[in-house]
Amino acid sequence: MMTPDTQSEGFFRRLAEPDAEPGPRSRRVARWVRRRFAVGFLVAFPLVITLFFARFIFGLLDRWFLPISERLFGVRVPGIGFVIFMIVLFALGILATNILGGRILDSVERRMARIPLLSPIYQSARQITEAIQIRGSTDFRKVVLLDFPRDGLRSVGFVTREFSAPTAFSDEPASLVFVPTTPNPTTGFLVAVPQQDIEVLDITVEQGIKLLISGGLLTPSQLLSERRSAESIDSVQHDDAQPTDP
Repeated sequence: MMTPDTQSEGFFRRLAEPDAEPGPRSRRVARWVRRRFAVGFLVAFPLVITLFFARFIFGLLDRWFLPISERLFGVRVPGIGFVIFMIVLFALGILATNILGGRILDSVERRMARIPLLSPIYQSARQITEAIQIRGSTDFRKVVLLDFPRDGLRSVGFVTREFSAPTAFSDEPASLVFVPTTPNPTTGFLVAVPQQDIEVLDITVEQGIKLLISGGLLTPSQLLSERRSAESIDSVQHDDAQPTDP
């Protein structure tokens, strides 16, 4: 099973693969130059976006807490906003993990949901945090494929529980599978499927969540390679089955 580190290594290795297209030397050099520019852009894009948002958040926090730093120290202290923000996050974590604090936050959340203009924004942000929480959840045991919502349509699901004996869900060993919706995996369907009718995918739960949230754009490479190998096996078997002329 591939880890995120090996997956990123495979990505950069594929980017560095040389072109195998024939042609005149000048055209091959032009393709080589264009490819290096394209690869440079693909490598720099996530770095630039990350640095841009990091700088934006850092500056925003400093502007928010500028009056506090000036009142405490008499001058503007770079980075004090980030430090205060981390302290506030830690305090909120302590507040949310005790009974009294949880009740206070629940009350605040209910009141936020009643404000007409702020409610949609808050609910959308809440769904994002729920998606992040699901991504880090250990309740999902494995990623599977199953026929859902009808035979012939393959859906991605997550096994939440497995039964080795007949239960009220099925007369044979079955699994409870959560089939999320895309791109919001916090909602979906819970189905009981016989274990012989599900196919376990060789990917991690985190890769499965990425696959769903991206709508299939972030498909793990091992799934594509398995599909290609299966197709090649089928083609070889088909060629072997063709009659030969005497």
